[in-house]
Amino acid sequence: MLDDTAQLVSELPRWRQIELSILREIDAGAFKIGEKLPGENALAPHFGVTRTTVRRALTELQNKGILRIEQGRGAFVERRLQYGLGPDSSFMANLRDASLTPAAQILHRFEIAAPADVAAKLDMATGSPIFIIDTIGEASGTIISVTRHHLPVDFFPDASSRVQAFSCITEVYKQFGFKRSRRTNCVIEARLPTPDEASRLGQPRTEPILEVRSVKRAGERAIDYTVARFSAARVSVSVDN
Repeated sequence: MLDDTAQLVSELPRWRQIELSILREIDAGAFKIGEKLPGENALAPHFGVTRTTVRRALTELQNKGILRIEQGRGAFVERRLQYGLGPDSSFMANLRDASLTPAAQILHRFEIAAPADVAAKLDMATGSPIFIIDTIGEASGTIISVTRHHLPVDFFPDASSRVQAFSCITEVYKQFGFKRSRRTNCVIEARLPTPDEASRLGQPRTEPILEVRSVKRAGERAIDYTVARFSAARVSVSVDN
């Protein structure tokens, strides 16, 4: 059942209140992906507003990839994140722009000697020490990505003891003094997942993923080579110059 008007945040515009109410219900699992929402004729009296106000709320949710509106059929839960990749974009900013809560679960943390391909991305000699962090990225509790970060130990000393948890990798950058960073050398590739990737993302092996490889730089220093794998069913990626 959708929230009633008594639970809405009164200082916000009515369409925004309705948008947040519907979003809360979707996040709580009241409506599953692919499920149809009640029609405008039912939602308008429920919230005590006009159909035009309801339509504005539904349109905003569609613009954020949360609903899919089909002419003559209604609004269906899509919950597909529009993920913008730009020089200054971040996991946290993308999710907050979509009214979602970001979270990262650390799977593995370990130090290795950089293989030649990774060393080249990080402007370092092959065999130099790097710190690996494997994470699962979540959007309001829904898993959307599996990511591997390659951090030069020279720039992130004692990371094995100092990095215990974070919701976005930019928090780690800032912890080690890199207040600003930018994404460079971005490559996007669609492919089928490995068995481990499919298991981690909670999707069939027959559904494609989007692999995004990029280098984060602070000034001219390469501080992170990132390989992020997104569920293509839950995320669409756009490149912002």
